Amino acid sequence: MTQASEHRASRLRPDERRAQILDAARRVLEADPHRDLSVELVAAEAQVSPALLFHYFGSKKKFQFAVIEEAASELMLRTAPDLSLPPDKQLSSGIRAFVRAVLEAPQLYRVTLLMSAAGDPAVRALHSELRQVFSRWVIDALAKQGVETTPKVELVCLGWQGYMEQILLTWIDDPTITEDELEDLCEGSLSAVLTTL
Repeated sequence: MTQASEHRASRLRPDERRAQILDAARRVLEADPHRDLSVELVAAEAQVSPALLFHYFGSKKKFQFAVIEEAASELMLRTAPDLSLPPDKQLSSGIRAFVRAVLEAPQLYRVTLLMSAAGDPAVRALHSELRQVFSRWVIDALAKQGVETTPKVELVCLGWQGYMEQILLTWIDDPTITEDELEDLCEGSLSAVLTTL
């Protein structure tokens, strides 16, 4: 990057620069969802130097967390229940929206789960929050269908999320079925798990 372009880059406010870099990270993931989210690739896409990226995020780990955090916020918005739909349709559309969002950025999803499993406290807390939000609307949608909210139901819903996460991770590494079949499997698995109650 030339000094002139670096100077132009510095004209943005810090929040605008961070947003621009995070947008670039999303474009990199969308262009090749299975590519590693490297600082160099994102910096090139954002037309800034890697040094400037580190200036705004501090480290590769903090940069990755910022990308994960933004994606998590979007995921919660996309999978929020559509209250205009009947309860069973709310559940179905939410699960399918979740699966589609994961498949749009599978590398990001993999990194989130791996960093959480490795004990990164910030990512683990974010992952736990996502699970709690997702589980809450699933339980609420089931309650509207006449399923009594009990500790067993809550436990089953949380356990089902772990099952679904493993299905998605396995499929990302080895997509042996179609995306439509994957959506059907994730949706149908909840009904199957609930029969154990």
